[in-house]
Amino acid sequence: MVQLVCGHSGTGKTRRMIEMANSTINDIDGKMVFLEASNKHIFDLDYRIRYVNTKEFGLSNEDQFQGFVCGVIATDYDIEKVYIDGLYKIAKSKKETLESLIERLEYLSKTFDVNFVISVNHDVEDIPEGLRNRVIS
Repeated sequence: MVQLVCGHSGTGKTRRMIEMANSTINDIDGKMVFLEASNKHIFDLDYRIRYVNTKEFGLSNEDQFQGFVCGVIATDYDIEKVYIDGLYKIAKSKKETLESLIERLEYLSKTFDVNFVISVNHDVEDIPEGLRNRVIS
């Protein structure tokens, strides 16, 4: 499953995702990963959550981002949940390609039984109609 946390910059998406990750770490059997384009929130997360600063890997487009996510999943088959904070910043993508990027992540989700929670800088009304059912309210 791929879920979206929506809102413009400064609306608390990151804080909400951190709280979600910390509150669900005890409820999963596998492992959890939190991807972000900085080290800003490394100490806000439970120590059992693997934190990855994607900026260190020099990702510059959506294909590299997908390959990176595949690599994260491939290195540990126990990963159950992946939080991606700031999709556009990490994947260098745009609103126009959001649906295709979510489709690719949905494929990974179904194939490897991994759930994704992703923040995007849009209000719910601004994302494509076909993705609105994925928004966490």
